[in-house]
Amino acid sequence: MSIATSHSALIVIDLINDIVHPDGKIARAAAAVRERGLIAKVNALSERARAAGAMVAMVRVAFAPDYSNAPRQSPLFGRAAELGALRDGDWGTQFHAEVVVAPRDWIVTKPRVSALFDTDLAARLHAADIRRLAICGVSTETGVQTTARDAHDRDFAVQVIGDACASANPRLHDAALEMLGTVARVVDAREVRFAG
Repeated sequence: MSIATSHSALIVIDLINDIVHPDGKIARAAAAVRERGLIAKVNALSERARAAGAMVAMVRVAFAPDYSNAPRQSPLFGRAAELGALRDGDWGTQFHAEVVVAPRDWIVTKPRVSALFDTDLAARLHAADIRRLAICGVSTETGVQTTARDAHDRDFAVQVIGDACASANPRLHDAALEMLGTVARVVDAREVRFAG
């Protein structure tokens, strides 16, 4: 079991094939991810976090192979079964091949939008005495924003790394970052410090 030497963690949201690969089944954000160089930015952030002794949590959304835990009434996830998307065990729920996942990184599988809903992430963070979270990934207005708000309400100090987030809709990306200023510090990657 790895013990963090920092009170910080980097939370990386949903850089999985179905969402960010051009061949993904619901990859509306794939172009924005490519244009923003998001995967390279996240890899650099992850490397800095690991070097500082911070934990890195690689989060992915996935549903049971029979979709028994998928929320069919959800506007966001309701068509997953129909599209054959986000099925655990499939290529679509694997991290994009360019995303660097290190052996000691935590892999977190979530069944909803927030990385803290119905996962063991909060318990892991508390057990490792982690108090500060830096959050990045896709999509800014869904997975990133919901996780940041949930983390705020669990009394974590939250930073959202604005230039390491992406959305298929630039207007929603910008609006989400603006709104997140009420519960988190919105920063650029160069401003994030993981030590201490």
